[in-house]
Order: sequence, then structure tokens, then C-alpha cells
Amino acid sequence: MIKTEEILIKGRKNKNFCDIFCYEPENIEEAALGNLYMVAELATGKEPSQVVNLLSSMIKREYYSLPHRGAPASLEAGLKKANLTLSELANQGNLEWLGKLHFICAVLNKEQDLFLTQTGAAQAYLWREGRLASITKKIVPAPEKPHPAKTFQSVISGKIEPTDRLIFSTPALFDFLSPPGFKQLFNLPKIEAISDQINKLLREQKRPPSLGTLLIEFEPEAAPETLSAAPVSRTTPPIKLDEIIY
Repeated sequence: MIKTEEILIKGRKNKNFCDIFCYEPENIEEAALGNLYMVAELATGKEPSQVVNLLSSMIKREYYSLPHRGAPASLEAGLKKANLTLSELANQGNLEWLGKLHFICAVLNKEQDLFLTQTGAAQAYLWREGRLASITKKIVPAPEKPHPAKTFQSVISGKIEPTDRLIFSTPALFDFLSPPGFKQLFNLPKIEAISDQINKLLREQKRPPSLGTLLIEFEPEAAPETLSAAPVSRTTPPIKLDEIIY
């Protein structure tokens, strides 16, 4: 079972809009596609919530529209729809969001396959066996002047292990949380405890920033004693921690 903890702060420091979206399959056909997660921040004062909500709804609708495509192709279709939407906004003269969008979109299924894309300065980290690694540093960085139709480009994939933890967050979290403190937090026994500590740190800030943070972990389900586990077919290569160690 996949467990999540959300931290969403409307800060006094700025008017940035942040939001978190967690979608689960609504029927048996969609079950193979797994869960869809998005964490977003738009640093602009003109209707940022409408842009973020439009993107999330477009990606979600396209992702689950044709379950037979499978997760990789469905995510790619959703991101193409998002790029098209952003391109249309730009063509209409709405360019305020350009260079100010920080967004992570990830898919995670029961087989623990992870597919993830990112734009802006949003970040994703993996905690495994006491070590913390940046996942998003494997993504090809966007050019200094990104084209609206190429906002979402690279998708990385890997296999998550049963004891792994994931964190997806908008940039502000990493402005006040040091790497040693970050690692120390992830040594806590449950993501609920990590969430509590992050919220405590934010409450101590006189002017807390706007941010959205999503914590994810697997809670193993007990298998029936009379059944032996079937071999797992891994079509997605495991995430190699040594390649992305933080």
C-alpha cells in the first residue's frame, strides 16, 4: 500500500501559488496505471491557480483516458497535452508563467515502478537505506529560455524498493533545510513523523515561504501464508542510487 503525507503552506513571504494533486485509479481498467502525483508552484501574481489547475486536470484526464496504453505511453500523452496547453496560453499572450513554473509529475504503481518528470526548480529525492539521493538531477535541464511547447521534456524511470521513501517538493523547502538536517529527518521511522518535523520547522519561521511537499512510502501488505509469492517480472530497471547519490 502506498502512503502519502502532504505539506501545503500558503506563505506570507510571497504570493507564489502552490498545490499538490494525488490521483488514484477509479476502476479496474485504470488500476494498471497506478497513482499519479503532481506538486506545483507558479511564481506569478496573475491567476496562478487557474494555470496550475488547468495543467493538472489536463494531465490527469489524458493519463487515465486510455488505460491499455500502459503507464509510460500514458504519461507521455499527458505531458504532450500539458505542453500543448502551455503553448496555447503563450500564443494568447499569457507569458507570465514562463520561467516561473516549478512542477513535478510522477507515476507510481503497486509494482513499484516510478516514472517522473520535472520542470523549473521543483525537486525529487529518494531515501534508501540511510542514504539520500536527488532523482531530478538525472533529468536534462531546461534551456535558459525554454519554449512553452517543450516545458516537459525528459522522463526518468526506475524501480522503487519496498523500504524506499520519496519526497517531491517545490523549491522553498530546500532553502531553509540543510542537507545534514534533511538526512536526519529521513531517518525517522515513518513519513508522518517527517511531516510533523517539517511542519514544526515551518511554524518556527517568522515569514514561512509558500511551498508544497509530498512524502511517499510503501507500507508492505502481508501475503497470505498459504500462498507463495510469484516471481516479479521487472520491465523497469531499478533506480541506481550510486549514480544519483546526494
